[in-house]
Amino acid sequence: MTQTKGRRKIVKAQSKGQVTIPNEFREALGIEAETLLSIYLVGDHLEITPLGYEDSLRRYTDEDIARFLEEDKIDPELAKKVDEMLAKGEL
Repeated sequence: MTQTKGRRKIVKAQSKGQVTIPNEFREALGIEAETLLSIYLVGDHLEITPLGYEDSLRRYTDEDIARFLEEDKIDPELAKKVDEMLAKGEL
């Protein structure tokens, strides 16, 4: 698959919200007439992904990452016990 980040095309939304994906983008992503697409509203823009790709890749927001990092912290008491065990060679 060809990387398309950085390429830009201006398209016009039709009266019912339809847009045409430029041919070079469709070719780069393998999008054909019956390809299902997943559309995400991310902040102030849309991300359109061929459905098959989302099975192997999940995008995380900055808020998701901050929450994961916060949830991943262990309490100070447990951290002290782990440090002590490491110092004694018990772990």
